[in-house]
Amino acid sequence: MASVQAQVAHIWKRLGFGPSADDVQNGVAVGPQALIADLCSRVPTTLADWNWPIWDPSQSWPEWAEYGRFQDRILEQFGRSTNPLQERISWILMGLVVISATDELHYPDFKKYTNLLKGHALGSYHQLLTQIMIGSGMQWYLNGFENEVGHANENLAREVLELFALGVTDLQSGQPNYAESDVKEIARALTGYQYNWTTGNADFNPARWDSGPKTFLGAPRGAAAISEVMQAIDEHPSYRRYLAARFYQEIVGLPPAAGVLDGLVAALGPSVDLRALVTAIAQRPEFLSDAAINARVRCPIELVAASVRALDLYALEDFNFAYSMSFLGQHLFNAPNVNGWPQGRSWLHAGQVINWSSLARELATRDSGEAGVPVAQRSSTIRQFHVDAGALSAAARAQGAQALLGLHGVSAATNGSMTSFAEGAWSFERAYALVLLGMNSPEFYLN
Repeated sequence: MASVQAQVAHIWKRLGFGPSADDVQNGVAVGPQALIADLCSRVPTTLADWNWPIWDPSQSWPEWAEYGRFQDRILEQFGRSTNPLQERISWILMGLVVISATDELHYPDFKKYTNLLKGHALGSYHQLLTQIMIGSGMQWYLNGFENEVGHANENLAREVLELFALGVTDLQSGQPNYAESDVKEIARALTGYQYNWTTGNADFNPARWDSGPKTFLGAPRGAAAISEVMQAIDEHPSYRRYLAARFYQEIVGLPPAAGVLDGLVAALGPSVDLRALVTAIAQRPEFLSDAAINARVRCPIELVAASVRALDLYALEDFNFAYSMSFLGQHLFNAPNVNGWPQGRSWLHAGQVINWSSLARELATRDSGEAGVPVAQRSSTIRQFHVDAGALSAAARAQGAQALLGLHGVSAATNGSMTSFAEGAWSFERAYALVLLGMNSPEFYLN
């Protein structure tokens, strides 16, 4: 059975992106269940806390540079937010209601999209989906602005049914959740939006809307528009079950057993409450089971976010993560398609190991005191570890580096390698390299 330390680290990985050494120590002190209750009940952060950079055309950097600063800030929030669960759910949502870079999408569209995800992460998915569907980002990405009366574009309607709300088939019966006629009719209902070049928003224009009678998802809906579409989705028996299964897989890392989804559907309630859903998932016994711990592989963004918290990194606006992440194959707003990012073992290959080792060194360098790192952007985590571990044995130093990174219960091979390396003459350079060795261990790749 996993140790309490491993369970606490697991909670931080799945209800956040990973722990610091203090997070694990404090979690052990209160116990896993109290930690779950704490993380699931924290006050949401708001726009004022997110502190996004504001692009001003009169500034010396162009919009694309500010876009990069924005992404850096998102990754910093993933690791440092006072509400880790809000950040974790917003990241899950980025893989569920996906928008991705196109020639039409610009920095303001991604900022509004991110604000919606973070603002609704601990609230109603139903409200979020309604707003996302008519947001400029989704309208651009799935051709909503091309969808008008007499020339219905089916892209948005199809993905809402297939990926955002229902799934192709019912998880209990295996029967189709919708037909092609439903896609066509819902596409008609979603006509009417056009881009406002002054505000950057999607505005409803009645002249572009198909006001004729429509029938979809088993019933006539009259002169349906988006409100009738959302009502029909809300009434569909697969809606809550589909969401519960998606979030269960993300939070637990395993497929749900028979009967599990019934209680989770009830937790979602009338408002489709995401905080209540994730709380119910985290309170289930399988969440802390040995089978769930380290059952998932961290994607590159999760590796970075975990490092930010473990090393206590901050003031990252000039790091240029957007550039660095391109080498790891995962740009925040450039998913390969509307299905989102690949998951699991697809991130484990030789090229990834090489590229991550380079980025890990850059991250840890923020703690090195090197001349190239501004004082305001330095952390002291590794330097303090160097001091604290000076009088310890090699085995204790290795354990200390693992604890710093939230690694508990590592393999004998990993522990042996780190212990052997720690046996040399102790210096800051060796402490720094020992932490880097832990960041490149197989266990650090696991979530």
